[in-house]
Amino acid sequence: MQFTIKPAATPGRRAISQIALAAALVAALPAGTTFAQEVAASAPAPAAPKLSKAQIDALLTTPDKVVFIDVRRADEISEIGSLPVILNIQISELDRFLAYIPRDRQVVTISNHAGRAAKAAALLLAKGFNVAGAIGIQDYIAEGGAVYGQKIVTPEIPGVVKAGTRVEVIREGFEGTEGPIALADGSVLFTENRADRLVKIGTDATVSTFLEKTGGANALALSAKGELLAVQTAPSAIAVLQPVKKVLADKFDGKPLNRPNDLALARSGNIYFSDPGAPAAAGTPPPPVPPKTGFYWLDKKGKVHLVADDIRRPNGVALSPDEKTVYVANTAGEYLLAWTVQPDGSLTARRDFVKLAGFKTTPNGPTSGADGIVVDQDGRVYVTSTLGIEVFSPEGQPLGVIKLAKQPQNLAFGGKDHNQLVIVGRGSAYRIATLTKGVDRPGK
Repeated sequence: MQFTIKPAATPGRRAISQIALAAALVAALPAGTTFAQEVAASAPAPAAPKLSKAQIDALLTTPDKVVFIDVRRADEISEIGSLPVILNIQISELDRFLAYIPRDRQVVTISNHAGRAAKAAALLLAKGFNVAGAIGIQDYIAEGGAVYGQKIVTPEIPGVVKAGTRVEVIREGFEGTEGPIALADGSVLFTENRADRLVKIGTDATVSTFLEKTGGANALALSAKGELLAVQTAPSAIAVLQPVKKVLADKFDGKPLNRPNDLALARSGNIYFSDPGAPAAAGTPPPPVPPKTGFYWLDKKGKVHLVADDIRRPNGVALSPDEKTVYVANTAGEYLLAWTVQPDGSLTARRDFVKLAGFKTTPNGPTSGADGIVVDQDGRVYVTSTLGIEVFSPEGQPLGVIKLAKQPQNLAFGGKDHNQLVIVGRGSAYRIATLTKGVDRPGK
């Protein structure tokens, strides 16, 4: 369903009279009296509507037609977050900075629960601005909206992060964020999958395009030979992107792969990958009969073996530091799964490794949100979920949760000493200084 925000309606006779009265009052202001003070003491101005999440999201798609004005203090914005691009003008300062507010755009005002925003909107209406409405940013968050600029710090997780470590925002606004891996120098590549390109985050947090036209790459890996591998989705395949493009596998049992998602590459050359199929479109219920899914082993000779076809939504894949265990995330399930790796690369002893605290039941069915997985040098397992990043000991004991402003999708260890956790998700990239390091091997 498409929602269209209409321009503010032309004010009626009563509203016009109020605007005219406000203008007359401003003209008669005593020296030193502000516009905001006088209007606050005068007759009520026309009210601007409080906007819903759907209305806000629709406005965010038209940045050339809307200006967002956050009337809160800077500390409130840092504590709670705001929308991606705003003017920050506190309500008492509006009259001083009217010249900075474009008159050829709709205006939307922001506060915590739209109280101050509604007052600011009324003031701007009285000055003839085209006001679309007011936003309560905390209400927007409660409805599932994503915010920007929020200061987030970690809890203490012994051996992982110190308490109060800041989650640094590298950049926001990417067109899809998946599949990060670390290069030897500590820089990180990830797939900006909706834009069909690979992005590089340098050790100094600079961002650049690494590769265009990747075949719909969704996840990446590096071989000991320096080959860059990818799970591709257009068309579906496990392939080498560099230095020489080639397809390693695109079929199982004579049929094309559905839509592979993630992979883990062992030093031996064995590859383990997930194929959950295409996800349901946003806002639509899952099909009554779930699509056939698969978790596979691609052996060193190029043969694809089916490991499991009963995982409702297999997703992230990772290997333990000694490569004797493979972990698989089930986005629709309550548990992170594990298998034991045999000397020939085959997998046995399937088990529920850990129970995910992010598991919940939603109108669209059960979900843990389990997506990307990474393992540190000591064997701790990090899983992105609906809660954030859930951290577990090598034995499967929960160690803590790192929460983020948006639900993360995938993660990798990067930085010069490989002691920074780089996280991507919902168009954003973050990094966190850690007390541990990633596994010393080609990723992933």
